[in-house]
Amino acid sequence: MTTRPITGHLAWGAEGAPVRMVLLHYAGGSAASMLPLARTLPRTCHVVLPDLNDPADPAHTFTAAVTRLLPRIAELLDRPTVVLGHSMGALMAHAVIEALPDDRRRHVTDVVLSGSRSPATTSSIATFPPAAFTTRTRAELAADMSRYGGCPPELFTDPQLLHLAVTKLGHDMQLIDTYRTPVGRAAGAEPTGPAYHVWYGHDDTEASEAEARRWAGALPRPPHLRGFPGGHFYLLEHAQAGQALHHLTTAGNG
Repeated sequence: MTTRPITGHLAWGAEGAPVRMVLLHYAGGSAASMLPLARTLPRTCHVVLPDLNDPADPAHTFTAAVTRLLPRIAELLDRPTVVLGHSMGALMAHAVIEALPDDRRRHVTDVVLSGSRSPATTSSIATFPPAAFTTRTRAELAADMSRYGGCPPELFTDPQLLHLAVTKLGHDMQLIDTYRTPVGRAAGAEPTGPAYHVWYGHDDTEASEAEARRWAGALPRPPHLRGFPGGHFYLLEHAQAGQALHHLTTAGNG
């Protein structure tokens, strides 16, 4: 098994595998953040991990980020594909899938929307600041990183590393703060197409079970809801979610 960059992505596994998995990371993370999950997937799966917001040239709005990401995802859809997005990645996965042309979208078998507030809630609290760090200070962002978890303790003892991490998180939160619900297929209007799965951590107070249920209003097919042990980063901290994802890559729609 190898890890290598391909056309702006990080990839894991055999490129000629019959099934592809696309993993979209959370705010403040990177393609490498999802590697522990990628390594749990079977050899029959080629995993692609895109970076969602280039630190050297960050997008200033959610719509701009999706516009950049769309062609990069579309070019990957040449075989049965499972798309998973976690937190911010779930919102971007949903927007990209809605915007895909039909000839590419038909390759998507499953969409997993993990650990995210619903589009309705996210759009209702978006404040549309003119730039990153306008309404969220660096101190507040650092506190959020500590509160949500998912970061090694060493991060908070290295001022330079913490500065870089807070900068990345600030630019990503700018995308969430400028979120607009994508114009897509009406709720319940699609009898066929990808199966939708909305996953959440039982201890996640913001991306809760109630929020998971609200996703149904934004999806063209009723989603499969599933909760897992853990909080916001349950996906990377507990084996059950990885096992469920493994099943989707080997058994088709779950």
